[in-house]
Amino acid sequence: MLNLAIVIGSLAKPAQVRALPNGLCLATFDLQVRLADQSPDTVPVALFDAPDQVTEWTVGQELLAIGRVKRRFFRVGGATQSRTELVADRVLPMAPEEDVRTVLADAASKI
Repeated sequence: MLNLAIVIGSLAKPAQVRALPNGLCLATFDLQVRLADQSPDTVPVALFDAPDQVTEWTVGQELLAIGRVKRRFFRVGGATQSRTELVADRVLPMAPEEDVRTVLADAASKI
């Protein structure tokens, strides 16, 4: 079974980028998703091997994130905590529209 999640939302705050010990670059950020007549939901996103353009995204910019939902566990101060996030395979700005259509068509072909 394919685990696929697609989230479209606005960047809530600048992405945080850091280098991991294995050499990969990890960008973490929150997308704010607003549904009609409801308060916004915040979706945490993790993007491994993030492109340099991540630092150019601006707060409020609409982004499309495609990946899988993952819950990870970690220890803080002797207690186990968890975090559910979208581990993105691809993130791109909602413009240009042609790029968005291509990425969505590719994701749909994998279902």
